[in-house]
Amino acid sequence: MAWVKALAPEASSYGDAYDRFGLFGGETPAVMAHCVWSDEKEIRLMKERGVYIAHCPQSNMNLSSGIAPVKRYMEAGLLLGLGSDVAGGCHLSIFRAMLEAMQVSKLLRHMTEGAPKPLTIGEVFYMGTKGGGSFFGKTGSFEPGYDMDALVMDDRAIRTVRRPTPLERLERLICLSEQWTLTAKYVRGQRIL
Repeated sequence: MAWVKALAPEASSYGDAYDRFGLFGGETPAVMAHCVWSDEKEIRLMKERGVYIAHCPQSNMNLSSGIAPVKRYMEAGLLLGLGSDVAGGCHLSIFRAMLEAMQVSKLLRHMTEGAPKPLTIGEVFYMGTKGGGSFFGKTGSFEPGYDMDALVMDDRAIRTVRRPTPLERLERLICLSEQWTLTAKYVRGQRIL
């Protein structure tokens, strides 16, 4: 952030530096990663320009530069997705990113007075599917008109003594992602696995 401020001292924020060169949404689609220190002015600018936020929770932990207040961005109506951040992370699993997004939001809530409630299973699932997928068009949902992108998973290896609800099964798949088996993968309706 200091380097960008030195390059564009007239900019009021990191996002404003990009905006001054036409690189911050609008006609030029943009994704802003991390957003750990975005202030109200930058949040408004991201919303006005339709800039997406890629929340990379493992990077928040590994770089230790702060925790993105994702729920605050959600409440402000910003466009959100999840990322694994190959440089600041150590995995590519979107399911693990979902779990870690919930975990860091709990830490933020615990460590910061006035922080919003932690993220829910539904919110992180949205971010990891339709939220981030919308950057690429109509993907990330089973709604009519969307590309048919899907994973078929077998969760029988995750033992339980009772019959879980669909939401409980989803939660178990996210939290125990290494225990289920991927049986098929579809991209735009074509089976690729």
